[in-house]
Amino acid sequence: MQLIPVLVNGERKEAPLGQSVADLLDWLQLSSDRVAVEMNRCIVRKRDWSQTMVASGAEIEIVEFVGGG
Repeated sequence: MQLIPVLVNGERKEAPLGQSVADLLDWLQLSSDRVAVEMNRCIVRKRDWSQTMVASGAEIEIVEFVGGG
């Protein structure tokens, strides 16, 4: 498996080549139910996650929503 460098929430990671945003969330073991994703300073809509590919050097911010009061 070939790996590419990406930056996820400010942390350098090596992710598998050829992944979509949806694949990356699965690889990171994050539930897609309560997250928002920004890649290279652009919001990626949830409906586009499976078609949006993660490129080498991508800067990704993932925000998890947490309920509470």
